[in-house]
Amino acid sequence: MPLTSHKIQLGKILLAVSLIIGAFHGFSQAVKKSVSAVEISGQIKIDGILDEPAWVGAPAAEEFIQQRPYNGAPASLPTKVRFLYDNSGLYIGAVMHDPSPDSILKQLGLRDSDNLNADFFTLIVSPFDDGLNAFAFRVYASDVQTDYKVSSESDFRTDVSWDAVWQSKAHVNEKGWIVEMKIPYSALRFSKQEIQTWGMNCQRDVRRTRELSSWNFIDAKVQGTINQSGLLQGIQGIKPPLRLSLTPYVSGYVEKNPDYAEWQFSYNYGADLKYGINQSFTLDMTLIPDFGQVQSDDKIYNFSPFEIRYSEKRQFFTEGVELFDKGGIFYTRRVGNTPEDYYQVYEHLDSNEVVQENPTQTRLINATKVSGRTSKGLGIGVFNGISANTWATIRDTVTGEEKQYLTQGFTNYNMLVIDQALKNNSYFSVLNTNLYRADNGYCANVSGIDFKFANNPYSHAVFGNAFVSQKYYAHDGPEFGYAFEWTAAKISGNFLYAYRMEVQDETYDPNDMGFNLQNNRFENEITLEYNIYEPFWKLLDWNNQLSIQYNTQYTGLNYTSLVITGSSRTNTRKYLTLGANFEVHPDAYDYYEPRVEGWKYNSGGYVYFGGFTSSDYRKKLALDTRMAIAYSSRYLTSYYELQLEPRFRPTDKLFFIYSFYIDHLNNDAGYVMDSLDIAGNEVIIFGRRDVQTITNVLEGNYMIRSNISLNLRLRHYWVWAHYLSYFKLRPDGFLDPTDYTGNPDVDYNSVNVDFSFIWDFAPGSQVSFVWKNAIYTQDGQIDYSYFRNFENTLSSPATNSFSIRVLYYIDAMYFKKKRKSG
Repeated sequence: MPLTSHKIQLGKILLAVSLIIGAFHGFSQAVKKSVSAVEISGQIKIDGILDEPAWVGAPAAEEFIQQRPYNGAPASLPTKVRFLYDNSGLYIGAVMHDPSPDSILKQLGLRDSDNLNADFFTLIVSPFDDGLNAFAFRVYASDVQTDYKVSSESDFRTDVSWDAVWQSKAHVNEKGWIVEMKIPYSALRFSKQEIQTWGMNCQRDVRRTRELSSWNFIDAKVQGTINQSGLLQGIQGIKPPLRLSLTPYVSGYVEKNPDYAEWQFSYNYGADLKYGINQSFTLDMTLIPDFGQVQSDDKIYNFSPFEIRYSEKRQFFTEGVELFDKGGIFYTRRVGNTPEDYYQVYEHLDSNEVVQENPTQTRLINATKVSGRTSKGLGIGVFNGISANTWATIRDTVTGEEKQYLTQGFTNYNMLVIDQALKNNSYFSVLNTNLYRADNGYCANVSGIDFKFANNPYSHAVFGNAFVSQKYYAHDGPEFGYAFEWTAAKISGNFLYAYRMEVQDETYDPNDMGFNLQNNRFENEITLEYNIYEPFWKLLDWNNQLSIQYNTQYTGLNYTSLVITGSSRTNTRKYLTLGANFEVHPDAYDYYEPRVEGWKYNSGGYVYFGGFTSSDYRKKLALDTRMAIAYSSRYLTSYYELQLEPRFRPTDKLFFIYSFYIDHLNNDAGYVMDSLDIAGNEVIIFGRRDVQTITNVLEGNYMIRSNISLNLRLRHYWVWAHYLSYFKLRPDGFLDPTDYTGNPDVDYNSVNVDFSFIWDFAPGSQVSFVWKNAIYTQDGQIDYSYFRNFENTLSSPATNSFSIRVLYYIDAMYFKKKRKSG
């Protein structure tokens, strides 16, 4: 028999064995290990050396089990974790044995770094043991801290910006390495009970072998990780201390805007307050917040009829918002966003008037969150934000007089969430958002439910939501709309499937506080997956998905699109990640691209093929790639994209990522303008165009020490669109040639530089210096030479901002202890 045939047969045998092993895994996933914490009365020094006698008497959590690469196999290296507690917090001592301590990888990085080339230990704690929410505390062998929150919604780091104040120390010795941690109760939320039983799991990653193991087995065939935790027992009779902390800040800015001749000087001060109402509920408040040092948005030129969604980077709005993320009806960028009438200022100018000042963001006075969960699993979240009147200044160039124009009045933002955790990692939530503007008496509400119900084996689930939107005007009647979505799915095993239905009527509008690109839609989707979780042949795993989605308008059930997509992804034994995907779109009708209600555009069908690779991040030089091509026969439209992202780590202190991206679209048809002809009929002009986008991003990080860093991010984004010919849109959605003679060509550049020096000089305290440089240019004349275009962009007027910010964490317990000692 040929050698190739032997390999094929061997692969089949290994696959069969892996499936049999996987079947036995299904029986073990319900097993919950348990370990007890021991109460102490003496002091524990967090130094990475477990030399206190209390550690010896504590039982150990051991016999870790692999998550990858061999899901369910014993861990290759022994790990022992012990737990102590007192009235101030929980202590963790983790011993990671390793016969080759010189081979332990120890790359440095910023706090909350992800994918450092370093071994790590992670403690995951779910004080309510609800299988839905957990706190995670990670320490790398390089002594870098990371903390985040996890929810059952995705099982990814849903809140990596969450920063608790806790202590840790990593220490490498001749037998491996040790992590010692103290998690104050102020960093957790738990019920007021005499005896505490917490969901808990520990993870260890051996970076050089890419082995991830956990104390309680996490079966890859079972959806979720929090629900597969073990139990931490023995904590009882604790009397948590007062949870009250204040983090005041002061910041100063020196800024130069091209619109003003002089440098602008300003300063801000405010504070973040955190108060533990009880063990379960916490109040978070930011007073006169300052977000001037937040990383610049990656601005893009918008050819679409829809709003661009930018990610939230302000810490207060990304921290502790797991309750408020439910249902997708709260887009936090709405709070303190661009004023509602920002652009109307320019439409109300007289011939001799100019806009002297027009703030791009409303001024946020304060924002408050109250959230927590009771011992019965009832979660409650309340959010409130208040922004002040925002004024633009208009100056008369003849008389010199200035006047004010209100771009957005006082605005109150509210959200209420009531979430009941149920058995089988299920939940039922009631949600409401409310926005009120006093100057025009406008009010907007969205109310609804969000739910998930799973069966006892946790093999099938039904989940979804339903909402009603309401808008109230001072001098007009209310507007109502509704939407609902539900999915029935098999959620565990090698073979998974799901059916999803989503409906939004033509008046549903949650966008005052939420984000919804389009309403008036009726979508049906079937998804099939087949995943292999155990290694076979040369592969570590293999994930495959196929979905078919049929879409219509809700009104009249008018057909809009049919979309068939498929994807495949695998990790090889040499830690090369490979993936491919395709899309098939038959002819579709777009009711939004014409920008005029009642019109549609037949965009034609197309096929799309793409793929990506990702090499081993343990190497000093690694490379990620992504490629795709697409073709449509309607207008002979073609498309390609290419992304190259090398990652270079010269030392454990220095790290660079460079990303190059290009896409090119030939013979694409899109909206240009609309108007009325002499007879009053609607005329909509489309253009056939070539569009090219090039993005270059360079990111660098140098760690002076584990708590001091220099960070650089430079981004240049360039897009041009050249129009070749023009068409008139017909009522049936097709195009006819026209003699339109306008020039809608686009040449847009965006350059952003973010450079920072960050020093975390004490737990929860920081000094940061930031330089931000921004250039935005737009022209109708295209220069196709990249380097000449880039040179011209750099010579354009730029906005520069230099700022320094100091924040200091103050714990009320410090003063209480000081008074006692005095």
